[in-house]
Amino acid sequence: MTKILVIEDDFQIRLNLQLMLKGEGYEVTQAADGKEGLVQISLSRPDLVICDVMMPELDGYGVLEALRANPDNVDLPFMFLTALDDRASMRRGMNLGADDFLNKPFTRDELLAAVNSHLSKHQRVVDALSARIVSDPDEMRARFRGRVTGRPVAAEDDAFAAGTTGKMITGTVLFSDIRNFTTISERLTSAQTAELLNAYFYGACAPVLASGGRVVKLLGDGMMAVFAPEKPGDNHARAALVAAMGIALAAYKFGDWIRERHGEHALPKFSVGIGIHSGEMIETLIGPAGGNAITLIGDSVNVASRLEARTKAMGWPIIASRTTVDAAGAGIRTGRSIMLDLRGRSTAVEAVEITGTDHQLEGLDTAGELPPEILEALAANARDAANASKAVLNETLRMITSDLAHARNAMLPPAVAGYRIVSKIGQGGMSHVYLARRESDGEQIVLKILNARPADDPELFQRFAQEYMLISSAQHNNVVKIYDYGFTDAYAFIAMEYMPKGTLKDAIDAGLSERQALSVMAQLAGGLRELHARGIIHRDLKPANIMVRDDGTMAIADFGIAKKLQADAEQTLHGELFGTPYYLAPELIEGLPASERSDLYSLGIMFYEMLTGSKPFQAEAISELVTQHLRAPVPRLPQTLADCQSVLDRLLAKNPGERYADADALLVAIDELWSWRAARAQGS
Repeated sequence: MTKILVIEDDFQIRLNLQLMLKGEGYEVTQAADGKEGLVQISLSRPDLVICDVMMPELDGYGVLEALRANPDNVDLPFMFLTALDDRASMRRGMNLGADDFLNKPFTRDELLAAVNSHLSKHQRVVDALSARIVSDPDEMRARFRGRVTGRPVAAEDDAFAAGTTGKMITGTVLFSDIRNFTTISERLTSAQTAELLNAYFYGACAPVLASGGRVVKLLGDGMMAVFAPEKPGDNHARAALVAAMGIALAAYKFGDWIRERHGEHALPKFSVGIGIHSGEMIETLIGPAGGNAITLIGDSVNVASRLEARTKAMGWPIIASRTTVDAAGAGIRTGRSIMLDLRGRSTAVEAVEITGTDHQLEGLDTAGELPPEILEALAANARDAANASKAVLNETLRMITSDLAHARNAMLPPAVAGYRIVSKIGQGGMSHVYLARRESDGEQIVLKILNARPADDPELFQRFAQEYMLISSAQHNNVVKIYDYGFTDAYAFIAMEYMPKGTLKDAIDAGLSERQALSVMAQLAGGLRELHARGIIHRDLKPANIMVRDDGTMAIADFGIAKKLQADAEQTLHGELFGTPYYLAPELIEGLPASERSDLYSLGIMFYEMLTGSKPFQAEAISELVTQHLRAPVPRLPQTLADCQSVLDRLLAKNPGERYADADALLVAIDELWSWRAARAQGS
């Protein structure tokens, strides 16, 4: 499944993108800031990154610059999501290596068109590279031998075709890397470091060549080699494992060279880690005549690279896949084995520790067991890595403990003049909710107190104030009553009526008759008529937001994300998504503006739930739930409830234009249904 990483500091936009993309079958992960995004990429490389530009601490430009500085991520498709539309910002992003800009506001179709375009483009590049043909491997070996030994390359080699060629091969790929190289390079001059690398690679390449392999790349302090059969019966897996033993032993002996040349620098013990895997891969040759470079691509290459990376943490000098060990046959000595989850793979790989071989290469030490000193050097590295990780974990736990203590202090209810807080009865995304008594008359009321200082988050403070203004403007028996409000530098609060009978959700759980469900629908439609007449869209209607009074009447509450109709066109980005997924109207999922008919759709979901006790659309994954909202037909009610089907069909129409025009029209339909039922009852 194609993986997409969304890096965006706005929660609602992140959720919107996730719903849109998951609805199309993409696997979506999220990061709330640039630093978290880089961590996610390092843990599991996605197929596409969608990143906001303007974010605190590390903005989108910083994320892209960090990615492109890593050779592994040079070709990772990267799309900016931004409200900036000036050319300078776009040029800066393109210079850093962005593939595209998607401007806010955006529609679902615009998002999917951009995503599909770039994923297809990237795949075409990979397919084109995979389709090319590589030259004779003998020529590649001859060229490398000439480079290592200093012997001149034959003149006919100059005619070697410029450009890029490639072919699919089946073989074994080997990665090796010098441990503690950063420490070594910091303690030596650049000239000394270069001399060290040249001396080491001269000895480390010898086992590869002697085993019939080819050194593909020298990657700084690492090496990539490939072993492919040249004639029937060649065992490329065994050749790679024997070469690995030769490299490990050469590295062990190279410690003597280091002590002789640089003993005064107190360098760490010299050791290497090696990862090996067998399978299919693409071999490519890139560059002009006289300066050609070979590279390998494919899953087998990635597995070998990831296995090599694990040697540091596990303390195993040589790690090979079970595939390679089984293909090598007799004569390979092994130790421990473990199943590993490797980045970029959906299935685990069995990794095997290689401790020795029974095979001897002419003129080289490859037979026997690895010396204990090599195992100890790698084990010491693993301990150092574990200690470092433990230190990071301890610091993280300390910070979390500190944050929790701060949060506990912040959650203590402030003293609100004129009210005495009795107990905490709830918590939402914006506020804490308390049961309190009004000191003037002792009446029980509900206090909603903003869970942040106004100066900390002005936007949150504005939305909290908006909730008071919206609700207080609607004077209706089926809308919750507001008694008081207040704002200080430390907090904001709203005082509203207390309804001890719980919510509509509790009533649904207890069970409602058809008659009761229609009564509730009429009450809620009346409340919505009042709200919509004042230009207010609720946008988060659900049973938990419908409160029940002592006399059984229902009141619409929780207006934390409600909006004025006239403000929607100006302030609501098409990329925003609000509400609870079970009750979301299709147009909101697609990023279109909300309307009165969006609230009626949510009311339709609740109607089905009141009649049947279950939600009409249910799924374990959000992506499946979204797809049902967009495409699934309206579910059929049981025959005993068939009278209500026509009302339900209108409320849950996918196209808003096919729903009731407004709450008044719904009230008329409910009244007609009541009248028809009454007439039928009299006739019977």
